[in-house]
Amino acid sequence: MEGQSTEDDFDSCMMRLVEKCHREKRLIMNHVCVRVEDIDRTEKLLAESFGIGAFNRVTGSLFKGEAAVSGAWVSDEFYLELMKPLEMQQLGYDTGCATPIGHLSEIGFLTPDMDAEVERLSKLGWRMTDSLSSEHSREVKMDMQPSIGFPIELMEIKAP
Repeated sequence: MEGQSTEDDFDSCMMRLVEKCHREKRLIMNHVCVRVEDIDRTEKLLAESFGIGAFNRVTGSLFKGEAAVSGAWVSDEFYLELMKPLEMQQLGYDTGCATPIGHLSEIGFLTPDMDAEVERLSKLGWRMTDSLSSEHSREVKMDMQPSIGFPIELMEIKAP
């Protein structure tokens, strides 16, 4: 979806997915967010290396600890999100089974009913760690306590 180059195009793709989420009345995994130290450099590298381009910067409210966020659609139903933290990350970015991986921010899901989903997940042991809301959407970050290394973000966006 490299051709998606404007905020309107990004939002249009999102609204199609929101409509599907509401129509099918189910969660839809729609993004993975990765922490990066340099968003500009990472966007350029992803475009040159893998053809993932046309990132759009979030201009609204950010979660605590976030300095900048951008996203690019990689398919009709999934986008890659990059997040630069306010403070340099202490946990390393090394990969492998023996070393902690410190660059996953969250796995994102659209939900047609935030209250019902938070209640359902809370009964399974998930705990809310942060939230944002606007006139158009509600977003909630959740994790297990203690963390299992799979933080999630629920997004309820009003259907048109």
